[in-house]
Amino acid sequence: MGDVDTDTRDRVIRLETQMQHMEKTLASMSAKVDSMHALLQQARGARWFLVGIAMIIGAAGGFLVKLGTILGWSVK
Repeated sequence: MGDVDTDTRDRVIRLETQMQHMEKTLASMSAKVDSMHALLQQARGARWFLVGIAMIIGAAGGFLVKLGTILGWSVK
């Protein structure tokens, strides 16, 4: 083999090693993105839960104020 063939072979070997490292890194990043996506989806559900609870509390408070004025309770 000549020097050109050896040099090309060495470059291909280095490139394959770099590609293997890049594949491992990409797989790791993909797993992290998937876990962050799952966390954000959970937070999205929690946000709607909190909005629902706030609506229920607001409606109950409005109902109690209305009931209190009907029954003669003083509202200050």
